[in-house]
Parts: sequence; C-alpha cells; structure tokens
Amino acid sequence: MAENTKIEWADSTKCYGVNPLTGRPGPAPKPPESGNKAQARQRINVEVRTGRRPHPNDLPCTDCNHIYVDGERRHEYDHFKGYEAAHHYDVQSVCTTCHAKRDSERKRQTHCKRGHEFSNENTRIAKNGTRHCRECERMHEKNRPPRGPEYWKAVNAKRKGKKAAGRLLDGCEHNGSPEVTP
Repeated sequence: MAENTKIEWADSTKCYGVNPLTGRPGPAPKPPESGNKAQARQRINVEVRTGRRPHPNDLPCTDCNHIYVDGERRHEYDHFKGYEAAHHYDVQSVCTTCHAKRDSERKRQTHCKRGHEFSNENTRIAKNGTRHCRECERMHEKNRPPRGPEYWKAVNAKRKGKKAAGRLLDGCEHNGSPEVTP
C-alpha cells in the first residue's frame, strides 16, 4: 500500500523515544498555560480516553448527587477552580443542569436590578433556586392595590369578558369548531 499512496511509514525504532513524563513514545506535552480553556479540557479528555480518569457519567453529580441513566441529562467535568495552569486537573463531575447553574450570570450577581445587595438578610430563595430581593418585594407589596371583594369582582368580570369575546370570533367557538345553533 505504501507504493500506491507514496506514504513514508514511520519507523517505530526511530521514534522520538520514550517520553519520561508520560512513559509513552512521542514528544513531551506542551507546558500548561494559565487561562487556556482548550488545553485544560483537552488534558482531561486525554485522561478519560486513556482510562486514567473515569468518564463523568460513571460518577454522581457533585452538587445534587444525580446518577446518570441513559436518556437523562448527562454529566461533564467542571473546572471549578478555573483554568490556571496549576488547576488544569482539578475537576468535578456535575450534571448539565448543575453546570449551567454554576456558570449562570445571575449566580454571580451581587445586587438586584434596583441596586439592593443580595445579602443573607435581604435575599429570599424560592423553591426553584432563584433569588428574590426582599426589599423589592416589600416595595411591590406596598404599591399594589388592596385585594378585597371589589377587586376580585372586577378581575372575574374581566376574565368572563375575555372568554365571551373568544367565543364570538367569526361565529366559531374558542377551540375553532363552528357554533351549532338549534
């Protein structure tokens, strides 16, 4: 085949020699560069492919202890200490949902949109994990109209009006079927 393709096949005896760092033939890897995301991720991928590190799907999520099952959200390694050269191999297995939460811009927010600080005393955390400013909630509650019986009568009348308007569109019911008249 070498004659047809005119490829010079490498002689394994004339290789670079054995790399003292890896114990495998080939050139030495580039030194780690601080801030190089691609290089840090590549180093972890090589460890997974060579079997020196387990696949992230084989480990539970560090944040929520979710265990991977086929068809569910997958797991991936997160460089939780950043991409400095000293931390290229410092990773945690997290599911994609938790990874998105870690990388969320809102997670890094220190103040609400009106400028109030997200402190322990001023922050309410909802069941879905979102943060709410207590000071803004107090302002909103103070400015909203009272919700007595007159308020709810007006709301229900408005809802009934919308439903009736939907039924009268072109003589059709709201679901699109023609209205039947006896």
